[in-house]
Amino acid sequence: MKSSHNFFQLLAFLFVCSLTAFAQTPGNDAKQFRKDGLSFNYPTGWAFNDTSNADAQQLTLGRPDSEAQITVFVFRTPVTSPEKMAEAKRILVDTYVASTAKSFEQMGAHPESSPATTEIAAVKSDGVKIRAILDGVAGAAEIYWALVEQRLVVLTFFGPDKALTKAMPSWDTIRTSLAVEEPKPQPKPSPKANSKPH
Repeated sequence: MKSSHNFFQLLAFLFVCSLTAFAQTPGNDAKQFRKDGLSFNYPTGWAFNDTSNADAQQLTLGRPDSEAQITVFVFRTPVTSPEKMAEAKRILVDTYVASTAKSFEQMGAHPESSPATTEIAAVKSDGVKIRAILDGVAGAAEIYWALVEQRLVVLTFFGPDKALTKAMPSWDTIRTSLAVEEPKPQPKPSPKANSKPH
């Protein structure tokens, strides 16, 4: 299927990963991701590729029998004021939205963007839905962002329309269960009791 191949090429370009790079979930009960204060539930059968770094946590989720992908991006630096949120949106979100639309154009599509809203972790989230047709197959990239516990969270839901419809329950599970909390500081080890007083 040429159209499917084109969508996967675009996924690889946007997220620098592929389904074959995903770490499979170990066992039927492994349905929660939890690391560095970020947690969310995801259905069995889905797998994720963790490309987090010092600046942000980033995971791309998918399943071998679906062309839909979900990415979770959480900026590590706390966003503590409206001014910092505006700056983070301009530098991170706006740039990402623009590069996504440009990626569609480079694949020969004519993307159309429209505003969208959803909820992430019970927080009202603004977003953009970028629709395009590749080789006769309609698809979209839905990008949403919100400030959750002073962390900028950006979620992307991407793929052909049919795959997105089928994956909608999984998308809802991830975005509604997502939670962010500050990592608890590690307790300092107590001083050794074997040193003699002077």
